[in-house]
Amino acid sequence: MKDKFIITIHDVNGIKQYTLKQIVKRYILYFASFILFFVFTSTAVIYFLTKEVSQLSAKKEKLQSQFIQMTKENIALKKSIEQKNSELKQITEKLKNIEEMIGIRPEEEKDLSHRINQLSLTTAQIYHMFKNIPNGSPLKKTVITSRFGYRKHPVNGQRDFHPGVDLRAKWGTPVYSTARGIVEYAGKKGNYGKLIIIQHNYGFKTLYGHLSKIKVKMGDFVEKGQLIGYSGNTGLINGPHLHYEVRYLQRPLNPVNFIKWKKLDYKKIFTRERHVKWESLIKAVTANLQTVPEQQLSVKAHLYQGN
Repeated sequence: MKDKFIITIHDVNGIKQYTLKQIVKRYILYFASFILFFVFTSTAVIYFLTKEVSQLSAKKEKLQSQFIQMTKENIALKKSIEQKNSELKQITEKLKNIEEMIGIRPEEEKDLSHRINQLSLTTAQIYHMFKNIPNGSPLKKTVITSRFGYRKHPVNGQRDFHPGVDLRAKWGTPVYSTARGIVEYAGKKGNYGKLIIIQHNYGFKTLYGHLSKIKVKMGDFVEKGQLIGYSGNTGLINGPHLHYEVRYLQRPLNPVNFIKWKKLDYKKIFTRERHVKWESLIKAVTANLQTVPEQQLSVKAHLYQGN
């Protein structure tokens, strides 16, 4: 009986007894223990997993928030890139137009910085040329009354060569230098009456005749646009006006080409005035610029852009 135990069950039908061996009792205890351990372990696992799910949900919400923020930033960045690309395209088009206007063949395969550097150097060259080579009119208002070339002289009636142009000007109209240079002559000279001759760089000279008053002296250095005298009716003349000449190596050139010479279409004069070796002249301009300190070039370019 030691290896057995009795289970008694009471119900409405009476009492029932079951006799079991001790080993079965052990199995039942083991099973009950296993059930308790399983329940405890399952509870712990469920608690841990619930906690992990809660943390993952929090991380998910945080990531979703970051994703939404990054999406907004990405949209804003795309808009910014599109805007910058549009601005870059506009800059490239403007650069191309400027290159075409000043006579540079656009090299679109080269990067933008190289093209801008090339354009900046050309800007400095143009600035230098338009300061040192005659351009524009010596008067504020320009009306040509007698052109360059052969004509019948208005006073003596003889056919002769007119080496300049006559510009309409009332007596006492201000006359300005068309480029920087040195006054070679200032005084009376034959049919010119009161005359100013200015020696410019690169072999150019300008003459201003029939003046009423001279404001400069021989040897004076003058800048472009500087007042040098006043128009009049001195010399062989039939009325007040300004006689204006442009010469290159003592050869008279048509002043109209230089009066109409503008920065934005400066290359036109290369074909209109073929008596000047422009290619050689531009090489000389470039060589002169290379000797000028970079800081001075920057100042000059800045002044040119402001004009």
